[in-house]
This record gives sequence, C-alpha cells and structure tokens, in this order.
Amino acid sequence: MFKKVPGSKNSRVNGINSNAFLLAGSATLLSMLCAMPPKAAAEESVTLIRHSNKAADYYNAGDYGRAREEYRVAIGLSPKSIELYEGLENTCIKAQEWDQVAFAIEKILELDPKKQPVVAYDYGRALFYLNKYDEAIPWLKRALANADTPTVAFVPKIKNIDIVPSTPYVPPPPPKEEVKPEPPKEPERAPETYSLSYDNAIKAECIVIAEFEGLDKGEKDIQWNRPPLAHYHITKNLKGPPLNKALPVKFELHDFVNPAKPAGWKFSEKSLPEKGSSWILFIEWAVPKRGMFETFQGSYGRQPATDDNLNNLYQLLDKFNMRNPNS
Repeated sequence: MFKKVPGSKNSRVNGINSNAFLLAGSATLLSMLCAMPPKAAAEESVTLIRHSNKAADYYNAGDYGRAREEYRVAIGLSPKSIELYEGLENTCIKAQEWDQVAFAIEKILELDPKKQPVVAYDYGRALFYLNKYDEAIPWLKRALANADTPTVAFVPKIKNIDIVPSTPYVPPPPPKEEVKPEPPKEPERAPETYSLSYDNAIKAECIVIAEFEGLDKGEKDIQWNRPPLAHYHITKNLKGPPLNKALPVKFELHDFVNPAKPAGWKFSEKSLPEKGSSWILFIEWAVPKRGMFETFQGSYGRQPATDDNLNNLYQLLDKFNMRNPNS
C-alpha cells in the first residue's frame, strides 16, 4: 500500500503544481510492471516508490538537501524518467542550487525536446545565476513569449497495487545428487574488493581526463575522513554530459573498500599529485554535492592517465559503446 503525498499550492511561473514533480517518479512505475518479471518488478518498483515518497516528504518539510539526495538515488534506478528529473529541478530551485537546476533541465530536454516552452523560464533563470548571460537571454525571451499560454497542473494518480503475487511460484526441488568432496582451495578474495576495478568504474556517470591544479587555498584542517577540495582542469570528456572545464573534486584520501586510517597517519602535501599531471577521473554523478564532484569508490576514482590505463579504459568504453563521439 503506497501513501499519497499531500497536494501543494502552485508556486512556479508556468503554473505547474509543484507536488506533481515530487510524485511523478512514482507515477511511471505502474507502466513498468507489465514489462518485468513479477519478482524483479516488485523489488524495482518498491525501491523507486520508497525513494520518490521520501523525496516528497523531505520537500514538503523544506529539507531540500535530503530531497535532492533521494531524487538522485531514484534517478540512478530510472535514469530515463523525465518526471524524476523534474522533481530534482524543482527541489534544487527551492535550494537555489542553479548548477543542478541546469543539469536537470538539460536532461529533460535531452529526453523530450518538446518540453522547451515549459522549462524555458527556469532554464533561463539558472543560466543567469550561473553568469551565463548570453545563453540565458534567448531562453528568457522564449519564456516571455509563452507567458500567456495556459498550462494544466499535472497531478499523478497513484493506485494501490499488490506487488506480491497471490500464488507465488515455488520451484520444484532439485534432484538429489551424490555429493563429492571438493579438493581444498586457496582462500578466495573478499567479494567487496572486486568493486575496485575498471569494469565497475566505467559505470560512473562521467569519465574525464583532467590535469591536477592543486588543493583549494581555503583547505587547512585536512583529516583522513575530512577530504579537501581539489581543483582539476578537464582536457577531454570521454563519457557523460559536458562539464565545466574547471572541475572541483572531493579529494578522498582513501578508497571505500579500505577505509581504516593507517597508524600514525598525517597529511602531507608530498602525497599530492604533481601539479599539471594528467589523471583519469571516474565521476560518480554529473551533479556536484556541496560544490564538489565525487569520484568512484573514493580515491580509486582517480587513476593516473598512463598509456596502459588509457588503453584499458578505451577498450572497455568501446566494448560497451559508452565512449563520447570525437573523444
């Protein structure tokens, strides 16, 4: 049984009900159920609806930071859902996080270019606050031209659905076989360490080659679990949407598989990369968090751009057709 999120008043210039965007991610789930096996559909839809409803609760409570995080999780589960990007857009408008507003709208237009009249005002406003005045002007003019166009508030209807089959399938017991003792094996590698590989790293939303420029001047008290802000300059975008060449990165000091601090550890600038050195950055999300982009599995998401590493990366990207054109 799924809860409905209370309606809210119209707050946007284009007249669209703000609560519509909060529930829209959940509304798309019903159409997905017929195309999925019962168990997979149940697990997928429950997870999406849970995060969509959490986003709605946080949004209505004015906790836009947590609402944004819930939308990001939901988008990771359903990256082609326009409704989820609209929810992220409206949440970040409330938080005045204009870079994320622009990112969400660009994703919406990528999936449905016909949405231009609807998002013109918010996109122009985001570009304006990002100091991209020349780009903002045509969008704001387009919004003024459509100012008198009537709009219909969209309120999705969430139905109560039974996600558990009434007669669940029970597979027959396997035939009994003679169990033969296996020869002793060497200790297997811990499963969690398999996450530290290029095969998993290429699943990051963005992959770029960038030069290390140094830590932010304001970074003073650097701790093992309090990573500093580092500045990189993008030289090539291999995968994902285009990002600003000036790239602020959360410079994790360890990977997430081995988080324990070594005995006697102290931060030293000698451990930093050489300024101007080239690195492969596996960026988990194309949206910064607290003004910094996060890399895959912490420090593992920063790999030296050596010939061997680049050859390995290019082979994987080409194998799965992930590489950006002209990169």
